[in-house]
Formats: sequence, structure tokens, C-alpha cells
Amino acid sequence: MAKTRAYGSDCILLAAFEATYGSLPANGYTRLSFKDSTLGAERPLGYDPLLGQGRDAQDPFYEAVKDEGDIGVPLDLRGLGFWLKGLFGAPVTTDHHDGSFSHTFTSGGDLPSLGLEIGHARLATAKFFRHSGAKLDKLAFSMARSGAANATVSLVAQGETQASQTIDVAPASLALKRFSQGSGTIKVGSTQLANVVGGKLTYANNLERVETIRSDGMIDGVDETEATAEGSIDVRFSTDTTLTAAIAAESPVDLEYGFTIPGAEGYALSFHLPRVFLPRKKQEVKGPGCIQATYDWRAAHDPTAGYLLQVKLTNDIASY
Repeated sequence: MAKTRAYGSDCILLAAFEATYGSLPANGYTRLSFKDSTLGAERPLGYDPLLGQGRDAQDPFYEAVKDEGDIGVPLDLRGLGFWLKGLFGAPVTTDHHDGSFSHTFTSGGDLPSLGLEIGHARLATAKFFRHSGAKLDKLAFSMARSGAANATVSLVAQGETQASQTIDVAPASLALKRFSQGSGTIKVGSTQLANVVGGKLTYANNLERVETIRSDGMIDGVDETEATAEGSIDVRFSTDTTLTAAIAAESPVDLEYGFTIPGAEGYALSFHLPRVFLPRKKQEVKGPGCIQATYDWRAAHDPTAGYLLQVKLTNDIASY
């Protein structure tokens, strides 16, 4: 039944990779799961008062278009590969010849652009907001002992248009299978880190908007600059010297954040950072409870491994 008011539960997100930046594909979209979205175009009002026009305010003017925002997405077995391709570029895929495939995404490459549509199909007057020339700027997630595993992707698009019908009436879909925090691990040197209670990771392409003068107020494009990765690890103070020894020696560590799916043999997601630097932290005692420290780390390019960050997703999808 059609509705007169919009609800998030009725929203549909479609996405496809563009052949040419800023040109929405006519079809070939995939329906993706998401938690929330702030992606949208803005054109704020500017004001420049003139004298000699009396005391009442004069007309404002329209600034340039800004189409950016975040989308909350699940860390899931299949759909996440679509976002990782947008964040890193096309993966190297290995067929294990048992129905499973490993997709390896590596930092530092050229990024494809996406066409996105956020639709409110169940409104009496349906509305579909289409974003062309979208590139992924960041991906960030947190790790904890329990709860759902989710991430936030940040996008910069060229512009937004509105339509009364969807761009693809028959999009592809990916069966949802989520990773959970309870199956997460944080490893240093391929060994599970002891006494770790939380962690964060943020990867950024640090996109630069090409803000040329145009009559439509939109940007000309988005260019990738320096790729960075940083985060934190929350660790309880103990006799374990895995981190403290590396910090004292001022030497980098090999760090990996990962998830598995219990009962799904071989299906996994891992974020590998071969060269991570940790700061020295004072051990504060704030009461009778446990003593804990948060290490805000920063990753660097590893000349031996050949990358800053490598993400490996093993699932049952043949290609992205």
C-alpha cells in the first residue's frame, strides 16, 4: 500500500560502477543493505549585503553544489566486496575450486566511480535520489567484544538528481550474511593479541575535489591523494610485552584486524597492515579497577609487502 510519509524501513539503495565519471549506468545495479545515510546534495545560501537598498534584507545567492555524506553499512560476507572495490579498486580474485573465492584489495590504486540511487518507492508519489560520480573517501569501523559489526563509508559525489521511478527495475541482489563482533580478532605478528578489549580502524583516500568554475555549480571530478590508515587498540595492562617491547624499540609491528563466520569454513574478512607504528603511552591508574591504555597507531607503506593496507574477503562470489 502506498504511503503519504517516508520511512527509513522502506528505503532502497542501488549502486553500480560507472564506465565514465559522472555518467549514471542505465542498468546493472546491485541492491545493497545499509543502516543509514547522510549522502545528499546541498546548495547553501550565501549573503552579500549592499548599501543604499534600505534596512530590509536583500536576496541571498546560491553557493556551489556539495554532494557528500556517509553511509552506514554492515560488515557482511558479500555486499562489503562492492564497497571495498569502490574504496581500493578492482581486487585480485583467486578461485579455490570448492565454491569459494578470495578477493584481495590493495591500497594505493586508482578508484572507480559509482552511480547510486536512494529510493522511497512506497510513497504515493515515489521519489528516487540519484548520485553520479561518487567516489569512496573513507571506511571506518570499531571492534568490541560483542554486537554487530558495522562500518561507515564516506563518499564524495558530483551531483544529485531526482526521479519519479527507479533507474533499474530488476537490480541484482546479494544474500545477506553478516560478520559479528564476537568472531573478531586483532593480531600482532600473526598472533592473537592478549588483553585487547577494543579497536578502531580508519582508511582514507583523502580525496581532493576538482572545484572548477561551472554553470551548474558541480565539481569536475575527484582525485585520490595520499592513502592513510590509522586507528587505535585498547589494551589492559598486563605482563604481556607484545606491544610495549615494540614501543620501547620504536619499531613497527605487523597488525591485522579480522573476522570469521562460525560454521562457514574458510569464509573470512581481514585487514592487514604490515607496518604500524605505536606511540608510547603513560600507564594511568584511575581507581581500583583494571589499568588500561589506548594506543593510537598509524600505518605506513611497507616496501617489502608492497602496500599500506591489504583487505582479503573470502566468500562465494566469483567476481566484483
